[in-house]
Amino acid sequence: MKKLLSIPAIALVGILFLQGNSASEPGTVLTINTHEAALPDNVKAVVDQKCYGCHNANSKNEKGKAKLDWDALDKMKKSKRMAAMGEISEVLEKGEMPPKKFLENKPEAALTEAELATLVEWSAGKKKKSK
Repeated sequence: MKKLLSIPAIALVGILFLQGNSASEPGTVLTINTHEAALPDNVKAVVDQKCYGCHNANSKNEKGKAKLDWDALDKMKKSKRMAAMGEISEVLEKGEMPPKKFLENKPEAALTEAELATLVEWSAGKKKKSK
């Protein structure tokens, strides 16, 4: 008899557990590309125009995708994300992105001084917050 009573109780607990894990918190916005939610509008505009083509999960550029995937950035643990932000800042400050070979074929992909400043400020700012 006790076994019969425990089965519905276990089922009820399981249902409540599953509902709690699958329901979004109020105010949660789901997006297909996480870079849309993670980036301020001014940074997102630059990333979309100049960076995202090579640095996304579906890119044909395997090297670019391996170095940085903007879609995965928001999903990273905080320590990995902060390390990635530091690397982004360093690469930009050294003038290594976009690569010179890439710019030979697509000069329009070059970052303007304003775009570069936007990305460096954002990536360095994220890095400073973790300290």
